[in-house]
Amino acid sequence: MARFDVYSLADGSLVVDCQADFLDEIGTRFVVPLLPRGEGPAPHARINPVLVFRDETLVLVPQLAGALRTSELRRREGSLDHEHYTITHAIDVLIGTA
Repeated sequence: MARFDVYSLADGSLVVDCQADFLDEIGTRFVVPLLPRGEGPAPHARINPVLVFRDETLVLVPQLAGALRTSELRRREGSLDHEHYTITHAIDVLIGTA
């Protein structure tokens, strides 16, 4: 598993893996949901960037982030590594380090 990989869950929803790569052995991953516009909380300009993944416009929702067992990450769908700065910045703003 790699940081910023996108995974589908059993219900078909998408999450982006935001955990450091060197922590693979702990059995969980820190993930942030990717939701279609209008399906989550009202977007906040600084923490909810709009990203395009596989030609679909999605909103990163770090305020709903959490840990999942690696077994819950069904299938790797692709990567948002090219958006690493945007994703990391949104999380940093949310937790007060930016």
